[in-house]
Amino acid sequence: MEHAKHIIRAVLLLVIAAVGFVFVRHFAIPASFGEHGHYRFDSVAEYKSQAPLHGAPGACAECHDEEAEAHEEGKHATISCEVCHAPLGQHIKNDEKIGAMPIPRSTEWCGICHQRLIARPKTFPQVVFPDHWIEKGAETTEAVCLECHDAHNPSEEDSADTATGSAPAAPK
Repeated sequence: MEHAKHIIRAVLLLVIAAVGFVFVRHFAIPASFGEHGHYRFDSVAEYKSQAPLHGAPGACAECHDEEAEAHEEGKHATISCEVCHAPLGQHIKNDEKIGAMPIPRSTEWCGICHQRLIARPKTFPQVVFPDHWIEKGAETTEAVCLECHDAHNPSEEDSADTATGSAPAAPK
């Protein structure tokens, strides 16, 4: 019986832990959790009550004519400005500028979409960045991509060759 005390204590601790877990869980998890999936359903109404941050397609063109024109003619025409910059609501509110729009210039940012990955379609413009820079003779800087490419309108002459993962030779 002397050795059974340890087992009884362990079982008692497990029961106390289980009861404590159920008690804390009851008060910690909102009532609407799990009603329509694995999330707090009350959050849907909260999000719906907030003003939208994203602008309509073409909203940036109202003030940024040159960039919008270059963007519409380029390979990135199907991509919203907000994908690379930020939601319009962080820049404009009630037709007044409230803050500067972030302008990403890093190679890491370009790499989000254009870094060579096996899972991407072969027709999608991809590069192996270090090899691409060496081939082009570019210095590895923070904004090395923008030294050769216009982010709003990358043209055929300066866009990546998707088959080899490197840029085509420069015209002579």
